[in-house]
This record gives sequence, structure tokens and C-alpha cells, in this order.
Amino acid sequence: MSEQVPDPVVVVGDLMLDEAWFGRRDRICPDAAAPVFRVQRRESALGGAARVARVLVGLGVPVQVVGVVGDDPAGREMLRLLQEHGIGVDGVVVDAHRPTTVKRSHFEGTHARANTKVFRVDVESQDPLPLELRAELERRIIQVRDTASVVVVSDYGKGVVDESLVRSCQGEAEVLVDPSRLASAKRYAGADLISPNRDEAIHLTGQSASDPIRLAQAVSACTGVTHTVVTLDVEGAVLAGPEGASCFPTVPVKVTDAAGAGDAFIAGIAAERRQGKSWEKCVQVANHTAAQHISQPTSAVLVELKSDRPDRVDSREHLLESLVQWKALGRRVVLTNGCFDLLHAGHVNLLTEAARLGDVLVVGLNTDASVRQLKGPDRPVRHWEDRSSLLAALACVDVVVPLSEPTAHELIREVRPDVYVKGGDYQRDELVEIDLLDELKIPVHLATLVPGVSTTDLAHRLRDQA
Repeated sequence: MSEQVPDPVVVVGDLMLDEAWFGRRDRICPDAAAPVFRVQRRESALGGAARVARVLVGLGVPVQVVGVVGDDPAGREMLRLLQEHGIGVDGVVVDAHRPTTVKRSHFEGTHARANTKVFRVDVESQDPLPLELRAELERRIIQVRDTASVVVVSDYGKGVVDESLVRSCQGEAEVLVDPSRLASAKRYAGADLISPNRDEAIHLTGQSASDPIRLAQAVSACTGVTHTVVTLDVEGAVLAGPEGASCFPTVPVKVTDAAGAGDAFIAGIAAERRQGKSWEKCVQVANHTAAQHISQPTSAVLVELKSDRPDRVDSREHLLESLVQWKALGRRVVLTNGCFDLLHAGHVNLLTEAARLGDVLVVGLNTDASVRQLKGPDRPVRHWEDRSSLLAALACVDVVVPLSEPTAHELIREVRPDVYVKGGDYQRDELVEIDLLDELKIPVHLATLVPGVSTTDLAHRLRDQA
């Protein structure tokens, strides 16, 4: 037995191995009108419930998995990958009579991001587990469930998850379910949250998706699960529970591969809930977790946690990745923006005051073109590279990103900060972004004004002295 880790998330369900085979269709088979696929390279990654565990580890969460693998090469590869990533495997049962579930995708070329998936081969059994095997699995669940505050059930319909197994997960921990699209409505009764996608929710309820809030409420009613969050692809997600309902917009990213988005989403919820966050906060962070996952190549998984202090001058795209990690760690994110053309005492006071309001300060710095649009053809005095380097040198600033738009609307939507800060020379109602901030329920803080200093005055003095 391995050493017990404090408060792990326990992930129960269908352990799967995702294989990517890269090669070429370079000739026709001589005995049939079929192409010959010549393999040049292959990769393996954790899939299904194992992918949920892998994403959680990437978010800094200790994990124990409970599931079944076969006594075969794929099963041994599964155990190797789980242990390589520091995932506890005491709950994994090896069964000689059942194959390890493998999803083997074949890509034409040598890189999944740039090439086309040709076909997929599935190796699996969907038969229900034999009684003895099920009893052993439930025994292992009971052994580990009370060491955790959160249990995730990842059901891909491969015969592992049924009503009895879900009941065995229910102890002191909260139970979160990512359901199978073929499951009956009552399989997950008694769980604390269920997270179907739109099609799964329609299957569970028999209702249309014309009103997502009603659809989510119907899922809770028919499954007996307290909270439901329905993911709606590009339309975001909707959460329904006894406290009411909330809608969450999608996080804009370039989609490289949507496979595993649901796994990353439920992992994001579990990581936040383990820290005692509200369901609303959990879903907000889960949106970012899933967005980062689908922007990765097919063979990739969520990146390991990086340094607490990433490169301070950064891109908007990479900021989204950092936000996932900060929010998964419960960091309070503060956002401010501006031109910061000639850095002066008023700017430093604003930034220092803003940094005290949270754990991470993000500064949206107007590009040279947007400064000209806002301030006139003679500005900026300093180019963006100089301005960003000066800001990044301040200990209170965590990251500086370019702001090419004349307002901060899009940046606010992307960051979803815990607090938005502007200078004391503004009134709250004068902020052009105030309607959006109120809509997103983001508090606004106006920093203390330092009298007698402004960039405009400094620029005039410099020109007069020239």
C-alpha cells in the first residue's frame, strides 16, 4: 500500500488509455481495396477517469483513482502513466478477464495538431462487472472515500459505474458526477452535482434544450442530484440548484482538440470545491480549465503548474493558462488597465494599492496604437516595450499584457477578476466598462488619488524643456 496523502480527490470510473498513432497512407492493400497505414510514431496518454485525475494533478491536487484495468500491455502502460504522474493507484483492480479500455486514434502525419485523424480503433468491454469484481471495487472505494472531501464519478458507459457503485461513493465527501450519455436518470441519485453536456441532459430528461436553465433544473429533478451544471459548448454553461440558477459564458480560445473538455471541466469543479469554494466559483474556474485543455494538442494534457511568478510581460493567450492555475489555487486576481506612459508616483500608488486587494495583479497596458487613439498623435512618449518593462520591474505587478482595444471590455471578460481597479481621478459612473462590471458582479475599487501628478503634465513639461 502506498502512503496516504492528505485530502485527495478520489476519482472513480472508467480508466481509459488514449493512444495516438502517427503515420502515412502510402499504398493500397494488394488483397483488398483498402489503404495501408504505415505507423511512424505512437504516443500514449491517460483518458476517461484517468484523464480527470491527470488534470487534477496538473492543478496541484493530490488524487487517488479507483477503477479496473486488464492484465495486458495497455493495463500496465496505464498503471505506469498513473504512477509517473503521482496518482495513487491503490484503488485500481487488475482483472485478467477484461481488456483495458483503449482509444487508438490514427493520424496522417507526425503531429496531431497539424494533421488529420484518419480513423479510430476502440478496444473495450461494455459488459457489467462480475459480482465479485464489483464487490472488490466497492470495497476499495469505501477504503479511500472518507480520506477525501470530494469524490468524482467519471462514467463513460463501459460497465464500471452503476447505481450500487455511486451509492458506495456517498459518505462524508461530496460526490460530483460526469455522466454517461446512455445512463438511466436514477443511476446517480444522491450525488451532490452532475455535469452533463447538452446532449446528455436531453437524454436524461427527454426535454429540449430551448431553455437551458429549465433543462438543468429538469436534470436535477429526474436524477435526484442536488446541483446540475449543463455545458453548452460555445454558449458556455448553466448551473441550477436550490440557491437558484446562473449562466456562465464560454472562455474564448482557439480550439485545437475538443476531446476531454468534459473531463477537464469536472476536474476544475472538483479542485475548487475541495477548497470550499461556492458552486458558482467552481463553474467559473472550470470554464477556464476546460478552455485551456481544448487549446492543447490532441496528445497533450493540462500543463504542470508553473512558477508562482510567470514571465511578467505576457500574451493574452498565455494569461488564460496562468489564470486557470491561479484560480485553481484560490488566488484572488486583481485587474487594472491604462496607458502608463510616463510612470509617476500616482501610477505607483495605484498599482501598490491594487496589489493589496488580492494575490495576483494583472495590468492591461494599452498598445502604442490604442494610446494614440485615446490621447492623440503625440502620444505615447514611451513605446509599449519600454512601458511594459518598467511596469514589470515593479514588485507589486505580477503580469503585464497588451491591450489593443480602446476599452477594457474584452480583457475583463477574459480575466473575470475578483476586483477591478481604476485611478481616483475617475468616478464610478464615468467608467465606460461599468455596465459590464455590474453585469458580471465584479467589484470596482477607485485608488487614492495622488494630487499634482499626471502623465499629461509631465509630457508637456518635457516638451517645454526640449
